Amino acid sequence: MPWILRLAIGAFFVFVIGAMMIAWACMSTGWETLSRFAWGCVTAGAGLIGSALLSMLSAVIHQAWRRFSFGLMSLSALLFLALLIFAKFA
Repeated sequence: MPWILRLAIGAFFVFVIGAMMIAWACMSTGWETLSRFAWGCVTAGAGLIGSALLSMLSAVIHQAWRRFSFGLMSLSALLFLALLIFAKFA
């Protein structure tokens, strides 16, 4: 597996950390909830954008891993849209 694709998967785990921060904010009360929710959204968004960019780069460079890269990029884009919709209605 190319190292760029490994970095893309690592960036996807940054999204998971951000999603856990959002979940923690949803279970909390008080003013610190807003800060946790905001940092969770920023962390999750950065992880998804990084994952999408790195998987696009991997799809261009490594022909053998193109299908997996496009799948990871599609998943990142769909989760980013879901994150935007969630943040808008939260």
